[in-house]
Amino acid sequence: MTKKSKLILCLIAVAAVLFYLIQFWILPAIKARGEEYTLRQTDALTHDITAVEKFKNPYLGNVSNTTQLFYALPLNNVPMKFQIDSDTCTLTVNYLDTVWNIGEETVQRDLVYNSIAAMAAIDNLSGITYAFSGDSYTFTRARLEEILGAPLSALLDKENWAVKVQDRISSESFCRQFFEQQA
Repeated sequence: MTKKSKLILCLIAVAAVLFYLIQFWILPAIKARGEEYTLRQTDALTHDITAVEKFKNPYLGNVSNTTQLFYALPLNNVPMKFQIDSDTCTLTVNYLDTVWNIGEETVQRDLVYNSIAAMAAIDNLSGITYAFSGDSYTFTRARLEEILGAPLSALLDKENWAVKVQDRISSESFCRQFFEQQA
């Protein structure tokens, strides 16, 4: 066997090893991390708020921006439709499922989270109504700011968000106060 043949065989062996490493180790690991991140984005307790920053907008009227914002927030795995009332700067999100199917505690936690995130990202959004089959919940900017004690637009900073929202969202009593007026 010539030196050239040995070199070619060696290169083929290295290429085969690299191919198998990439195909069966590196790519599956990247895919698994992506799937894990996507799964974490469906829950308020593990959601990464930096995904919302690119949807920051002064006006609710940008329909594409508003819908994409909600697809980047928890409950994004539940089919939904949107109605924007530009006169009152309010939004209605119609979820095509029931609270019972999703879980009441999860829904309440995620709706509080989504409302704070949406109003922090869209400056003139004054209220959101979430409609499920059989249930509906309404949140206003004034009530959210009253409970949180801060302007919502100041919360999108990752550290502020962690302290003022995400750390507190796991508390059932914290979430319940957003629903007290709605009962």
